[in-house]
Amino acid sequence: MKYFLGIAIIVISAFSSSKCWAQEEHSEENILKAIQKNGRNFLKNKNRTSVSIGIYKDGQMYTQHFGEIEKGKSNPPTDETIYEIGSVTKTMTGYLVARAVLEEKLKLDDDINTFLPGDYSNLNYMGKPITIKHLLTHTSGLPMFLPMKMNGVFEKLNENVPNAYLELEQSYDKQKFLRDLKTVSITEAPGVNYSYSNAGAELIGFILETVYQKTIDQLFKESFLTDYRMVDTAIELNKAQNAKLVRGYWMDNTSFSPNQLNRLWATGSGAKMTIIDMMHYIDLQLNSKNPIISESHKVLFEQGKTLKLGYFWRIWNDKFGTSYNHHGGTIGTQNWLFIFPKYNLGISIITNHSGPKTPNELSKTAKKLLKDIIEN
Repeated sequence: MKYFLGIAIIVISAFSSSKCWAQEEHSEENILKAIQKNGRNFLKNKNRTSVSIGIYKDGQMYTQHFGEIEKGKSNPPTDETIYEIGSVTKTMTGYLVARAVLEEKLKLDDDINTFLPGDYSNLNYMGKPITIKHLLTHTSGLPMFLPMKMNGVFEKLNENVPNAYLELEQSYDKQKFLRDLKTVSITEAPGVNYSYSNAGAELIGFILETVYQKTIDQLFKESFLTDYRMVDTAIELNKAQNAKLVRGYWMDNTSFSPNQLNRLWATGSGAKMTIIDMMHYIDLQLNSKNPIISESHKVLFEQGKTLKLGYFWRIWNDKFGTSYNHHGGTIGTQNWLFIFPKYNLGISIITNHSGPKTPNELSKTAKKLLKDIIEN
C-alpha cells in the first residue's frame, strides 16, 4: 500500500511540476507577445523613432527594443543604451529623502529655512513655512522652474524649444538658483494646493547635500549602484557611459536635441539609466519589506478623489490595486514608470522622442501592456 501511495505522489508531483512549468512558459510567452505587439504599435506614429520596453514580473525581467535611435541609421537601442529619465528622477530623490527621514537626518515637517543659508523669510505664507513634505508633494507654492524665464520656454511649443532651454541652462547655476529663491513670492498657504514644481525638487537636492555632506551623485551611487546593481545609473556619467547616452528628437525636428546640462542638483530630472537598471529599480520598488520603500510609498497629500502623492510618487487606487507611477520627460526623451505590487509587476517604457502628445501615448501603451499581461 505504501508503495502504491508513493507512486501516486510521484505521479501527482510530476503532473503538478509539468503544469507549473507550462504556466510559467505560457506567462513568459504572453509577456513577450505583449511587448512585441505594443512596441510595434507605438512606432506606427511617423515621429516615433525608437522605443525600449521593460517588464518586471514575478522576479523575471523582459526587455525589448524597437526602431532606430537615429533616423535612417538602422541602429536600434539595446539593453546597454543609456537614457535621460527626466522626472522619474524625482522618485529616486524621494527614496533619498525617505532614507534621510528614517535616519533622522530630516523630518517631514522641517521648515526648509532651517537648511538655507541667509535670509529666506519670503518662503512662507502669513507665518506658515514651507516644509520638506510640501516640496515632496508639489504643494510648496514654488514656481515650476527657476530661473523664472524657463517657465516661458514651454508656452510656445515650437522647434526652438531645445535651443531656448539649452541657452537658459548654460547661463544658470546653483548660486543663481539660491539668489533667485530669495525673490520668490508665496501667494497661498503651503500644503493646500498641488502645483508641480521642478524648483522644489531641486531645492531638495540642496538640502540632501547639506545634511549628508555628500554630492547627489555620491548619494545615488551608494543608494542604488552597490546594493541594487544599477551600474549605469548616475547624474554624472563617465566617458564610457557617455558614449552610450542617447540623444532624442523634439516634436517634428529632424536634428537631435542637446542632452541636459544639469547645472543644478539634478534631483528634479537629471538621472540617466539603462532599461536593465530600470528593471532593478522596479525590483527595489516592489520590495515592501524594505523600510525605505515602505516610507517612500506613504500617502503624504490628497486632493479630490484621485490625486494622492507620496515621496514624489503618484499613487493610484483602482481595480489593479494600489499602484505607483511617474512620468519623465526632457527635450529629447520621454518615459513612464508604473509599479503594480498586487501583480508583482512593473512596466517601463522609454522613447527618444519628446513632445506634448508623447506622454499620453506612452501611458496608453503602458495600460495596454498591463491588460495584455494580467488578463491573458
